[in-house]
Amino acid sequence: MPAGCTARKRAAWASAAFTCAISCKGAAMRAYDESYLADAREVLGEAFDCAANKADMPLQRFFELFVATGVADAFGKGCPRYVAGSSGVELFLDVCYRAGVDAGVALCDEVALEETPEYWCGWALAHWQWSAGRPFRIIGRSVTMEQVVALYHPLHEAPEEKFCETMEARLALGPSPLRVQRRTRGLSQRQLAEASGVSLRAIQQYEQRAKDVNRAQGATLLRLACALGCSIEDLLEYPLN
Repeated sequence: MPAGCTARKRAAWASAAFTCAISCKGAAMRAYDESYLADAREVLGEAFDCAANKADMPLQRFFELFVATGVADAFGKGCPRYVAGSSGVELFLDVCYRAGVDAGVALCDEVALEETPEYWCGWALAHWQWSAGRPFRIIGRSVTMEQVVALYHPLHEAPEEKFCETMEARLALGPSPLRVQRRTRGLSQRQLAEASGVSLRAIQQYEQRAKDVNRAQGATLLRLACALGCSIEDLLEYPLN
């Protein structure tokens, strides 16, 4: 039990643990009961807000640590410690501790007075992960945190299902043509960057659709196509925007 937990959180921890155990024995479709979803969304929202607005940590960096440390997997499976027994700040500090990273913030219960785009990003991801039952590590392969935050203004007042539908539509697109061509030739992103002269960051953004490859400069597309031994058309998204 994390230090500083309130009596309410201790009770929630025990109750969630019991519910999780029952779900594992039964035919529950999701990792934890819906009655804990509100707490889970709040915790992840606070953790994302803490990372971005208290610790000045890039949100993508925090998400990668969240996944790499195994905390995301435990959270997604309904571990009571995370979905009901910790605050968002405690979750953030736990991830940093496990990753060996200086958190840069002290343990406290302060949260943003107003909903920030970063808070909404964590809140919405927690809802989608619970609803779809898809591991966070899989989610991270199809979308960047920058892309999720960009959806704040059009979707933060919409029903949660609208965000889930938007994310599922993105997943349905499958891997980008650039990623398919690169993997077919057995190249890492770094190797492609070295062979083409296109920056590693740009390749990552094109593959994750954070940048539109259809609007890339012709010279960039030509360098990528030459390095991959394919045509420029093989790298474009269809239908063309």
